[in-house]
Amino acid sequence: MGDDNGRPGRSYDAATMTVAIDADHVREIQLASLRRSFPFALFGSTLVACMTANVLYHSVPVVELWAWLGISLFTSVCRLAALIRYSRTLAQPGAGERWLRRMTMGNLVSGMLWGGGFAYWSFSVPIEYQLFFIVILFGLGTGVIYSNYMILPVAYAFLLPAFAPPFIALAFKPSALHLALVTGGIAYLVAAIAFIHRMHRTHMDALRLGYENLALLKQVQKEKEAAERSDLEKSRFLAAASHDLRQPVHAMSLFLELLVKESLSDHGRYLVNNITSATAAMGHLFDALLNISRLDAGVVQPAYQSFPLDCLLEQLCAEYSLQAQKKGLELRVRPSFAVVRTDPILIEVIVRNLISNAIEHTIQGRVLIGCRKRAGQVCIEVWDTGPGIPEDQQERVFWEFHQLGNPERDRKKGLGLGLAIVRRTARLLDHGLTLFSVPGRGTMFRLSVGLDQKHKVDQGHLAANMTSESHAAPYGRGGAPAVEHLVLVIDDDAQNREGMRLLLESWGHRVICGASGEEALANVVHQRSKPALIISDYRLRDHETGIHVIDCLREEYNDADIPALLISGDTDPVRLIESSERGIPLLHKPVQVEILRAWLSRMLHGEASPAAQ
Repeated sequence: MGDDNGRPGRSYDAATMTVAIDADHVREIQLASLRRSFPFALFGSTLVACMTANVLYHSVPVVELWAWLGISLFTSVCRLAALIRYSRTLAQPGAGERWLRRMTMGNLVSGMLWGGGFAYWSFSVPIEYQLFFIVILFGLGTGVIYSNYMILPVAYAFLLPAFAPPFIALAFKPSALHLALVTGGIAYLVAAIAFIHRMHRTHMDALRLGYENLALLKQVQKEKEAAERSDLEKSRFLAAASHDLRQPVHAMSLFLELLVKESLSDHGRYLVNNITSATAAMGHLFDALLNISRLDAGVVQPAYQSFPLDCLLEQLCAEYSLQAQKKGLELRVRPSFAVVRTDPILIEVIVRNLISNAIEHTIQGRVLIGCRKRAGQVCIEVWDTGPGIPEDQQERVFWEFHQLGNPERDRKKGLGLGLAIVRRTARLLDHGLTLFSVPGRGTMFRLSVGLDQKHKVDQGHLAANMTSESHAAPYGRGGAPAVEHLVLVIDDDAQNREGMRLLLESWGHRVICGASGEEALANVVHQRSKPALIISDYRLRDHETGIHVIDCLREEYNDADIPALLISGDTDPVRLIESSERGIPLLHKPVQVEILRAWLSRMLHGEASPAAQ
């Protein structure tokens, strides 16, 4: 099918027809993809270099810092010049291969600058700066994965020299924290290389399917179905592949929570807070991708019920009023006495994203949420006085990662997934979704929901049960435990296991750990009391699962009601179905610490979890 450098050969289709793949044309496609993504990657790395220099200004010798930054900026200018020259000579024979060599060399030099600089300075700066280095490397590495996966040598030219020197340098540090950071860094690098390799394979498979479709025009319907299956498999693959990326990020979030409690300087605490924010942003991205994967895989099943619409709209208006006030916007909701029949949780996802999108893109004026009854339906409308959406972009705004007015991919402006989730969820519920926009005046999204005029629902009951996180987290935030509880933690990843142990002990619990069910049972059997809570990873070694371990432990203690919680980096939708059928809550790594604390507080006090309701 092709080699790792993206040089395809020939493919064989299901109809026993050999289809020749034009290697030169495929290379043109790869170079075009690389050329489109390169300016954003270059801008991002240059901006990060300047930010890094600003952070390190008072902590490293100025001459060294200016030399590093100067070489970095000079390299960026040279790479930009090479791109401009290539863009002007696209039609010339060999121009693409010449630019590719320069691109690879530029990535190599850039990786050496980042890796060498961080390795050298890590011997002289405090721990908070070393953590800052690691977060920057993780961010740059993730950017390289998504911008260079189509041609592997270009990506490897940056990843290896950027990651190897700093973690080799950290390996000479004597503390357990440094050892944990080195282990996490190595795990991230291995996972990143495996992930980018799989993405490249997926990219080559997509190109191969394109050639086969051209050769088999008479089988359009068959190929269409194959493409749909391929898209579904891609979503499932991304969910499974993200497991290896989620693990080190989850471990880092646990250790960061512990680091926050340490005595740090004001500047050190400022840096730790920024690292925590960056880690949380990665978690939000993982969650958004997980929601897309759930919808694409068809595992989200609506639970229809009748309820008054006012309850939902007033709740969301109150929730977003502060955000609107900070931007100087007026947020209003017009009362509606309609009773609708739909899934209250899923429709909240839709309306929440529409309100958030309206506030985000409105500079001045107001955001209005209103309802109109039409032919047995109620139309929920979200109006804003923002810049509007050009007609040629009104379909594209529903695409994944497509954003207007954000070419720099500023994550403060969102991820570009909100409207994609809105459309998928509306289709799942069979609710009509329309968009009206006038550039320069504003935008209106309309969601058509079926009315239920036969039923009356107690609003107080609904208000007590509806929450945006009811599928993921309990209501409220738990504090420190009133009494000490015995918590059993099972996770085959040593860093995640250790991070969870330290975190739970800092909350006042007794913690027994194990890498497997057998080891956990051996460690806990001598305790006088049974565990008050079992926390287990889903995917353990030797094909053992967290559900099986929980069943065995409950059987050992002859108590099927021991509270249990699954925490997993595996986002395969099948896991959601299995855990839901067993009534065991499933959280996905990286778990926000406040959500984990809330779950523990609720479960240890014997309250029913949302998953069990």
